[in-house]
Amino acid sequence: MLNYLPHVKKITLLLLIAIAAVSCTTREPSITEVVQRDYLTQLIDQPATDKVQVINFWATWCLPCVEELPAFVAIDDNEKVEVILISLDDVENVEELVNPFLQENNITATVKLLDDPYAAEWIPMVDQHWDGAIPATLIQKGSKKMFYNTSFTATELEEEVNKFL
Repeated sequence: MLNYLPHVKKITLLLLIAIAAVSCTTREPSITEVVQRDYLTQLIDQPATDKVQVINFWATWCLPCVEELPAFVAIDDNEKVEVILISLDDVENVEELVNPFLQENNITATVKLLDDPYAAEWIPMVDQHWDGAIPATLIQKGSKKMFYNTSFTATELEEEVNKFL
């Protein structure tokens, strides 16, 4: 009767290991990568065709931008969506401000900081009518693109992304 006890212990141990592995799949907060204009140009000129790309322009000093970030993190959990947060913070603030902000707020979406002081040259690439005010979002998939110069609630963002799915 006690012969089954070692098997129960093994099964229990394997079950605990499986539970621990599943619970450890939570994503770590992002670390900012500094990029130049060519990254943005390529992103806009060669959009993905297999995923909806949600490109949000934001900064840590922009309150409406910060308030809408949880909506972008939530939509990034969809495997058919790729969220790219383009920070417009100053490049010298990456280590002391931007990355700690991402950690504190558990921002798991991809974050790039655009290091290009010539905004008047790259803003029209995103949208000809954009005045540079943030938050701003470009949603694209293949040749379909929509630009939004407004902040989003989670519901509003999900509705717009669903138009591309």
